[in-house]
Amino acid sequence: MKAKIIHILCEGQTEQGFVEEVLRPYLQDNGVTGIKSILITTNKKKNARGGMLTYKHAETDINLLRQTKQDNDYESHLFTTMFDLYSLPNDFPGFAKASTIHDPYVRVKALEKSFSDAVGEKRFLPYLQLHEFEALLFCGINHLSKLYPGCEKGCEKLIKELQKVGNPELIDNGPTTAPSKRIIKAIEGNKKYKYNKPTTGKSVTKQIGIEELRTKCPHFNEWINKLLVFCDY
Repeated sequence: MKAKIIHILCEGQTEQGFVEEVLRPYLQDNGVTGIKSILITTNKKKNARGGMLTYKHAETDINLLRQTKQDNDYESHLFTTMFDLYSLPNDFPGFAKASTIHDPYVRVKALEKSFSDAVGEKRFLPYLQLHEFEALLFCGINHLSKLYPGCEKGCEKLIKELQKVGNPELIDNGPTTAPSKRIIKAIEGNKKYKYNKPTTGKSVTKQIGIEELRTKCPHFNEWINKLLVFCDY
């Protein structure tokens, strides 16, 4: 049986921490042989990684993976991404056209389709998080309040905000109202804590669990389903 290896290009340290500590064990339990996270390269000369300022950063790393990881009799490779829809660079494939689409689910799928077409690799599975990684934390705000004692009132407000939209992926991408901005306000509002994004991201999602994230986040669930299909073929 061939080894199944998934390479996940991550936008930042928060996504990479989630892949390494939360997603990896789940996929391995479901038949994936190897999961490799790669932090996007933003400046090769300075060895700077994390944060996608232009589409070229993603394109360069994906092309490198395609060229260096070839399928053979012993292993099959799949390349995917974990990028935020929020603050996506405007030179991203299909960005202008997708910006005119009101429904966030239709918009993100249009962008992923354009991304896939631009890469032109059958082993490539693009994924954009609606609207950013921190939406996943809204699946278990109670875990967030336990991590930051004294911020319960702020977290209760987050729960009410979630109830207004229905599911975490529908929380908007405004510069002051995106999921991460809301969480930072709730945690840092009483000036007791400085929000630690990477540590909080993997800690809270680990407590929530992948199955709960899949139940509450439809687009995320579609991505996980496709990763699991790769394990089965």
